[in-house]
Amino acid sequence: MEFYDFENQINQIVKTGNIQDAIQETEAKFKTISETEFHKVIGRDLLHLKNDVDEFLNALLEKSKEDLDDEIKAIYVEMNGFTINYDMWFTTGASFTFCNDSEDTDWLADYDYFFEMAMIISGFEDLQKVYEDYMVNEKWEIEGLEMASDFCALLITLRLLELFKASFEKFNNNSEWTNIPVFVTSHDSETLYCTIGCS
Repeated sequence: MEFYDFENQINQIVKTGNIQDAIQETEAKFKTISETEFHKVIGRDLLHLKNDVDEFLNALLEKSKEDLDDEIKAIYVEMNGFTINYDMWFTTGASFTFCNDSEDTDWLADYDYFFEMAMIISGFEDLQKVYEDYMVNEKWEIEGLEMASDFCALLITLRLLELFKASFEKFNNNSEWTNIPVFVTSHDSETLYCTIGCS
């Protein structure tokens, strides 16, 4: 099976909200290819950042309200293109006065407010070094490394989604942002999670 086909299968699982199943299936598939430095991602998560997520989304919502007259109907969070921007990994956020579903995501580019602050993604610094080595030394020419890089990137995105889902569950009913659909992904990824449906 081509990686793209596998990724599409994982994306369908993510749409049901079963992030853990998606992670488990991806890790199991990743383990079937020859071990590389990218395999360091297996079994690791970003859950230590839940409080950071809450602080980030609360600040985004507060600034959105200051800037916009209409009610905030959706929030979009995107991790930067981390495979090529290995020096720093972070998320940015935007808000909308409307909300559409996740089937056609073109609308996510039409935000009403862009938050100028970013949330730093910490804990995967060794993987940032792996991607730096991979890109600087053009290691995609080495057999098996491009596939390993793709699997690692998918897992990092899934762990990002897991983080936001866990943050939603932790702060639900305590933070205002949990009442608003939050769409989460990484740059150029079709792996998209949404906390709740549009009202």
